[in-house]
Amino acid sequence: MHEETIEVTVAPVRDTLPQPRGPHREKSQRVRGGEPDHLARTNSNNQNNSASRRRIADETLAAIERGEVQLQGSTYNIREAVSHSIDNTIFFPPESTLATWSTATPASRPAVPGQLELCEGSTLQRARALLHELNTNAAITADGPGRVGVLSFASATKPGGGFLSGAQAQEESLARASTLYVSLVTPAASQFHQLHKQDRRGGFYTHSMIFSPSVLVLRDDDGAWVPPYQIEVVTCAAVNAGVVRQRAGDSLGQDTVARIEGTMRERMARILFLFEQRGLRNIVLGSFGTGVFRNDVGMVADIWFDLLAEDGARFAHSFDRVVFGIIDRQTVERFKAVFESRIEARGPVGWSPGTTPRSVLRVVE
Repeated sequence: MHEETIEVTVAPVRDTLPQPRGPHREKSQRVRGGEPDHLARTNSNNQNNSASRRRIADETLAAIERGEVQLQGSTYNIREAVSHSIDNTIFFPPESTLATWSTATPASRPAVPGQLELCEGSTLQRARALLHELNTNAAITADGPGRVGVLSFASATKPGGGFLSGAQAQEESLARASTLYVSLVTPAASQFHQLHKQDRRGGFYTHSMIFSPSVLVLRDDDGAWVPPYQIEVVTCAAVNAGVVRQRAGDSLGQDTVARIEGTMRERMARILFLFEQRGLRNIVLGSFGTGVFRNDVGMVADIWFDLLAEDGARFAHSFDRVVFGIIDRQTVERFKAVFESRIEARGPVGWSPGTTPRSVLRVVE
């Protein structure tokens, strides 16, 4: 069979922070000690799944180190894209210019506000579908290749979370399927994790974040290799509301609840501002921090709506498409209820010229 060699190219970025080339690889800590028989039987499926995910992570890192992916008779050269991602990874500290989001004016402001899309599905599924649609439209309109920004729900202290040890969550899925990890272990990105190791702020963490350009997705959610496609990733840690509540105990009051919401609102606004600053008009978000960090789903949905779709929202005109990829059906339904109730509350008086409730929210069943 004839083998085709394909160069995976990257789009240039505006800011460059040179970093050493070459992926840094951590050794995973895999404990294989004995355990009681009843626990072994109970956890056998989880262990098999975890072992499979560890294998996939190792194979992904090996492909990154080789600088190529072979798939169906084609060889995809990814070395240049990986080096570009490493060299241009940017750390934004808590006191960065992202704090000016409320007073900054977008470079361009289309008359029609962006559309929110609510989808049941993973971040990877939605990013791939969105990019395919953008590139299909670009081929018709002769526009440039599509760019998609993705939010990664970060571990505050560990690059890629527990993906090397087979853990399963949103950040782990992204790291296992893509070249994201090599960006997260650069000297620039390591400032994010070191900062939180030194001061976790009782679960509130900080407003710092990482921007990783030219991240190549190499696999789907099941671990199958796919032709590489490019996304740009913002890595940020939500408030760990579970830890905050645990520490507060019986003393948890409205002040603490309000502090959680206020901190999340500021952090989520800075995330959107970073996407805006990087010129990314099509982004994939989600139910940020409502999993193991135990933030209230309704609160998170309300904040996203406030920032993106409410009358006078700061980011109402910053994006063309904002896709919420959520894998849990119950969470999807909660987001839908919040968004639709907020839209109904606005009423026809609140609509901008040429917009309707249907144009603000699209639900993909």
